Amino acid sequence: MAKSKANKKKARISQESAPSSSLYAVDITKSAEDVYTELRRKSQEAEAHGDPGNMHCTTFAMVQDVIKRVIPNDPLNKQYALRGQLSNLFRIRKGRMRICWIASSRLRRVCILFISQTPRKEGDANDPYVLLQNLVDAGTFDSIFSKFGMRMERLRK
Repeated sequence: MAKSKANKKKARISQESAPSSSLYAVDITKSAEDVYTELRRKSQEAEAHGDPGNMHCTTFAMVQDVIKRVIPNDPLNKQYALRGQLSNLFRIRKGRMRICWIASSRLRRVCILFISQTPRKEGDANDPYVLLQNLVDAGTFDSIFSKFGMRMERLRK
């Protein structure tokens, strides 16, 4: 029994310290990149004014960590999966932030589709998931879905 626990612990440690080649490659859409760039600009501006503890610095550091470390390490984790019409997509939420992506284990790639700072308010037109669904329905990500071998059902309005 003790040997079994030791082997499990060894396996867990080796997974945690796995080489970066086990990470998924990350792409980002233009709109998500624009949000990321704006967050970085606000963070750099706060640091230039001598305020590294500013909310903008904290927010950017969190988003950067999620995009560079959390998502590439485990993009297909079921705890990040969306349901319903967005069931082929994943998201992570940190406070008001929602970062949504699509991933392919076959390609070992991730594409960050959407970064939202709007508050989650179910039924509201500015709810992040309503905004994301509208982008999907408009066909904004069709070429990405095709590249990843996924089909998304669209609502016909």
